[in-house]
Amino acid sequence: MKRVCAFLAIFVSITTVGFAQSEVIIQEYELGLCTYNGTIITSSSTISGWTGPGFIDFANGIGVAGSWEIYVYTEGVYSITWRYAFGGTATNLRDGKLYINGNVVVDTVRFPYTGSWATWAEISPIQVYLPVGDHKIRLEAIYTGGLANVDYIKVTGPHVTAYQCSPQYTLSVASNDTNRGTVSYSPKLQLYDKGTIVTLRASAKQGYFFESWTGEVPSNDSVFSFPITCDVHAVARFLPNSIKDRIDTTILGYATVQDDKGTRYLVTGGAEGDTVVATTLEELQSYLGSEQPYVVKFSGFLEGNAVIPIRSNKTLLGVGPTAHLKGIQLSINLARNVIVRNMTISHVRDYGLTNDALEINGASKNVVIDHCEFYSDRDHDKDYYDGLLDIKNQSTFITVSNCSFHDHFKAILISSGDTQYADTVIRITLHHNYFYNCSSRLPLIRFGKAHVFNNYYKNCEDAINTRMGACVRVERNYFENVGKAVFSDFSVLVGNVHLIDNYFGNSSYITAPVCYLDVPYSYQQYLHSVSELPTVVPPNVRTNVANQSAVPPKEIRVEHIYPNPFNPIATLQYTVPSPMHVTVKLYNILGKEVATLVNDIQSEGIHTVEINGERFSSGVYFVTVQAGTVNVTRRIVLLK
Repeated sequence: MKRVCAFLAIFVSITTVGFAQSEVIIQEYELGLCTYNGTIITSSSTISGWTGPGFIDFANGIGVAGSWEIYVYTEGVYSITWRYAFGGTATNLRDGKLYINGNVVVDTVRFPYTGSWATWAEISPIQVYLPVGDHKIRLEAIYTGGLANVDYIKVTGPHVTAYQCSPQYTLSVASNDTNRGTVSYSPKLQLYDKGTIVTLRASAKQGYFFESWTGEVPSNDSVFSFPITCDVHAVARFLPNSIKDRIDTTILGYATVQDDKGTRYLVTGGAEGDTVVATTLEELQSYLGSEQPYVVKFSGFLEGNAVIPIRSNKTLLGVGPTAHLKGIQLSINLARNVIVRNMTISHVRDYGLTNDALEINGASKNVVIDHCEFYSDRDHDKDYYDGLLDIKNQSTFITVSNCSFHDHFKAILISSGDTQYADTVIRITLHHNYFYNCSSRLPLIRFGKAHVFNNYYKNCEDAINTRMGACVRVERNYFENVGKAVFSDFSVLVGNVHLIDNYFGNSSYITAPVCYLDVPYSYQQYLHSVSELPTVVPPNVRTNVANQSAVPPKEIRVEHIYPNPFNPIATLQYTVPSPMHVTVKLYNILGKEVATLVNDIQSEGIHTVEINGERFSSGVYFVTVQAGTVNVTRRIVLLK
């Protein structure tokens, strides 16, 4: 039957109605109790006197609510009351606001102090006129104390019964910055029936552009319609036009999307803020833990026992091969839009302050870990250090790329336990990483989904452990001297695999249970053949600190080319063992020289040169560094 949403609240005495009344009391666990923010208590050593199976102990906070649904067979005046208890402090008010069918009927429903949580009373009845049909009753707290404990709701009138609940949801719409853009939506209701079509509109102001809607229903369309199926908090993300030139277009994988449909998310890190240089632990903690966006450059070596928190909209950029944190944890918690790049983190122990080398926790999203190095040692037992990288507690849409993980027992943990069922939201991409001399967890993943492609595994005992229904797409990876390459052990439920064109060598691997993971982003242009990986991956990952020695190198050595692929600028870093003549040249895929970048006598030490591809077309190029009779060539890809 069609619900009539508009009605008149009439405050009259119910005894003036001249026909027989009926009454319905709705208890806990009964038809008609729809939702409640709190706990149903069925036994207590300190509270007594309730009726039925128990009572609702509502949570604290403004907006805490309970809802019930009834059906009226005869139009007329109906009386609504609650049996409740209100103890504690009398000044910690427990009054509420009454909605019926999403409309405010009473701004303040009084729940007077009863003296204790075991003293029960009914509020003065609220009388309203209701037409025939089903009606949703919602009581919402208006003070920080929340609502009183509720034993039952009672509705009295001509002919009323409890009714099957039909879901209702809330909608809030906002701009990430009202100076950047405005938002609107329609229809505007207090509560929305399930399936109600809502339209959002975002309009950027001059100097800004609309990037996406974030929240429960993400979209890249500035005008966007969808049916309400849950509580929705939608935020329009506006970015400055100036940031377009600072966006790293080489980032790929799950970090670049918001959902399994591939709704785009531009990972900008701290590019909207100032670029600062940090040289001390205190400066790193201050900048990275700030509410403001920052690009934080760090080039030193710090050793200690501490945690560096990283909040939203940050870039931590290691400069050169000495950007090294030893014993110091990076913690990304409750954060979004974070880039950590070109850092070495090693030898992090649990001293009561730190645990994993880098943890991503607290439903963090859209995180990029790129060209980083993680290691400890295997001179101690397997529990002396914990993990190198932990991703847990619903953290999702994360890319780990071009990193090295080595000399460690338990490397990467994705979801922390077999009971963390909410971690089914986890989405991870691992690509072009180098795993060597590790024992296990490369990665260990529960519940979520992972795309593992173009990684090189060497001299490891166990690699990819898929558990608790996880789905892992294992694509074009190279396993050399690895015991178990892909397996599912140690959980009550096995995980699933999607194997595509891997080289397993002598490694064991499972082929079932099978899942099919269609990733929601483009990556084929970065995909190498399996045979290339032993020569492509190790030179491109960060292993600078691990390779350093007290003995200077006897030959010229290329440290890294970053980023790769690039557009339009890449940085080449190499080490010259002693003063000598050095040339650096760029060749196209046909072997034709297209640029001479260096042609000079250079001193001993580390040198950096910029590769500018602005005047070249997209494609594969080769950089050759020659010193004396020795030359080193590296492959680099320009993407425009």
